[in-house]
Amino acid sequence: MAVPRPVLLALLGLGLIASVFLVTRSGSNESVSAPSHAPARPMPAPARPAPAQPHKPATAPSAAKAHPAPAKNVPARRPDKPAAKPAPVAKAPAPTGLRAAVDSLRGVPRVHVFDASLDEVAAFRPMLSDIGITQVPSTVIVRPGRKAVLIQGFVDGGTLRQNVADALR
Repeated sequence: MAVPRPVLLALLGLGLIASVFLVTRSGSNESVSAPSHAPARPMPAPARPAPAQPHKPATAPSAAKAHPAPAKNVPARRPDKPAAKPAPVAKAPAPTGLRAAVDSLRGVPRVHVFDASLDEVAAFRPMLSDIGITQVPSTVIVRPGRKAVLIQGFVDGGTLRQNVADALR
């Protein structure tokens, strides 16, 4: 007796869906019990009892308080100012900072600076084939022996000079 392929796949899919349902539902029946606490120590009685204060007699509610007016259905408004100050966020160096960092390398002995747009990167394919540039701006430092080091994103001048000095060693 041969079972048609669509029927077999439908039964297999139904079984898979049922098993996934049972696995996900079985975790919802678990109960979490509160951690057991050590019994609390009884508080010692105070040395002197506090003096008793006389209670004020309750006042009769006024007629205005007996039947309060129904509240108007007004939607809640957001506060004008935030409740707390946000945490300070360190700002990334601007593109002009990266340009200044790259320009500071011009004239350094044994360092050649090339500025290439994303369209011109193909000209440097033999050196860049193994590093995988995925974002712009990217700074590529080519070490002796045509081994390249990739720095992606904006870089400050000190970091760039340090990476170039490391590449020259």
